[in-house]
Amino acid sequence: MRLKMENNTIELIRQKPDRKITYSEYINSLLYTADTGYYMNNKEKIGKQGDFYTTSNLSDAFGCTLARWLLHVIHEYSIPPVLCEIGGGTGRLAQSILTYIKNNDPAIYNILQYSIVDISPFQRQKQIAALSGFDNVLFIETLASLPVMRGIIFSNELFDALPVHVIEEKQGMLFEVMITEKEGKLAEVFEPLENLEILRFLQQQNISLNEGQRFEVPLEMVSYLESIAGHLQEGFLVTIDYGYTNNQWMEAAHKKGSLRGYFNHQMIENVLLYPAQMDITSHIHFDALTHYGAEFGLKSEELLGQQEFLLQAGILEELRDHSGADPFSETAKRNRAIRDLVVPGGISSYFRVLLQSRGISEIDSLFPKK
Repeated sequence: MRLKMENNTIELIRQKPDRKITYSEYINSLLYTADTGYYMNNKEKIGKQGDFYTTSNLSDAFGCTLARWLLHVIHEYSIPPVLCEIGGGTGRLAQSILTYIKNNDPAIYNILQYSIVDISPFQRQKQIAALSGFDNVLFIETLASLPVMRGIIFSNELFDALPVHVIEEKQGMLFEVMITEKEGKLAEVFEPLENLEILRFLQQQNISLNEGQRFEVPLEMVSYLESIAGHLQEGFLVTIDYGYTNNQWMEAAHKKGSLRGYFNHQMIENVLLYPAQMDITSHIHFDALTHYGAEFGLKSEELLGQQEFLLQAGILEELRDHSGADPFSETAKRNRAIRDLVVPGGISSYFRVLLQSRGISEIDSLFPKK
């Protein structure tokens, strides 16, 4: 597979008149090519046998807490119980949410509509298997097939998986980092930045790079956000992901950008390695999501650390009495997972939750009152 995808990428490069492709083209080819792309093939991706974990796969408490919040805003703002998860992974998050709603609010559950949009055939099959006990779930291949809806659209680690362009400042000039072929191998080459969409993004976001700084430009994220906004007539958009604000992007620690690969739970800095065999990801731009979201009719309500969101949404209510001495009991393991989700420096420290709304005139409280 690795050799095949490397050859496919080299062939893609050779088809170009100047024998160069953008990083966005490269990432899109490796992740989303039908049958062979990383997200499109039958390789395990999430969990112990895969390349990475997601927070929703560590414990059902994450999904239960999100479900608790979803029920709050459904009741508080009379939002139709229509939920759409984009990028459903293994289906475990949906399973936790649906189980919680079924057990705690059967009246809502009985009229609930739940859709999962996922382009990956492999992941869709996993979702169908995981959710076989629920009869109110619709599995959708592309966002274009989702009807315009009143309800709540949400995602967990979605935007970080979209292709990005890569630019770098060298000797006072901006260059786009391209991928080319040298002696049968993939290599980077620098071209003066001429892409008007990239230049427009930098201007609108007031981004000015420092000498030697590398920066990922998420044009695909902006385009996909516009599509999502076009499908939300009224309700909330919830984005859970890891990323930075524009000020944080300018910190010295992020000078080399954030583009990374994950292969067998190892972080790989050189994303030209392991074609289609590893996840390729970058930190997302939260300021851009709020800026362009406003252009597309979405009002930014809150940008919270994931720890703060989970605590305000009531994750501590998910703790269970544990009087036994067995530290490996299911209750003990679940309580430890909850602790890991909320302690400073834990996994949630890398994540944020952006809450955006559309068509809701007055928002009093986004969280249940204590």
